Amino acid sequence: MRDAQKSAIVAVVVTYYPDNTRLDAVLRALVDSVDSVVVVDNGSPNVDEQRVRHAHPLAITKKLGTNKGLAAAQNEGIAMAKQLGASHILFLDQDSVPQSGMALHLMQTLEGLTARGLKVACVGPQSRAPGSASLSGFSRLGWFRLRMADCTNHELAVECDFLISSGSLIPTEVIDQIGGMEEGLFIDQVDTEWCLRARARGYHIFGDCGAVLEHRLGENIHRVWLGRWRYLFRHKPFRYYYIFRNTVLLFRREYVSLQWMLFQLKWLIALFIGIGLLGRSGSTELRMMLKGTMHGIRGITGKLE
Repeated sequence: MRDAQKSAIVAVVVTYYPDNTRLDAVLRALVDSVDSVVVVDNGSPNVDEQRVRHAHPLAITKKLGTNKGLAAAQNEGIAMAKQLGASHILFLDQDSVPQSGMALHLMQTLEGLTARGLKVACVGPQSRAPGSASLSGFSRLGWFRLRMADCTNHELAVECDFLISSGSLIPTEVIDQIGGMEEGLFIDQVDTEWCLRARARGYHIFGDCGAVLEHRLGENIHRVWLGRWRYLFRHKPFRYYYIFRNTVLLFRREYVSLQWMLFQLKWLIALFIGIGLLGRSGSTELRMMLKGTMHGIRGITGKLE
């Protein structure tokens, strides 16, 4: 356990048919770095509460019985973390392993920024793929492309426009002000929507150059020629429904900037061509993209039945 402090970090780990070996690694990495762990499972038959507790003695498991989606599971975790007295919540995916000192570094960075009088919504780590030494960095939106922030020093905190939820550290009082995760989105763009909402209310989002998370993105990488060689993360077909639907849904929000919409439109076009049209097995993905687009235009939310 960490030394007793005024701040209490509770990690919220959402699972759905996890690789238990990988989940064990996630939980073991949290020993001595957070005060409590809440595992919220979305209806997986292979999540064993005894095994979870063996990996982290203070872990509490909440089984939802059915897949209610990432946002609903995170909201359940937030409620449980508050009951445990959390001042801060650390969100993690089932296969995202915090590297040494990550949680402590995030907390120190957040406290330092707050001491400067900044309204900080969340801080998050750099990420790297398993087995890779390359770090993701942090980005800000430009009119035509993303601008990468320069992490030249591991003590730096750089402002960015959004973070993935996994690895992000959020004060509970900020969640009280901004609100929880939007459950109607179900899975994709949940973290982006929350960041956009936070920034619209005057909060800042920072990347911590000295914190690192080992994180998996997608099932594999697809290389496609679109004016130049581009690398797209390939997901399971149903994910493209949510990616396209939820992005179209967010286009209609008053707090979403034109810059964000232009960037997302370029990304959707790249996915549509690179995965849907040119992909080796893109017919199913293409149907999901088109269905998601139509449902987004019609304002349909929730789980795809």
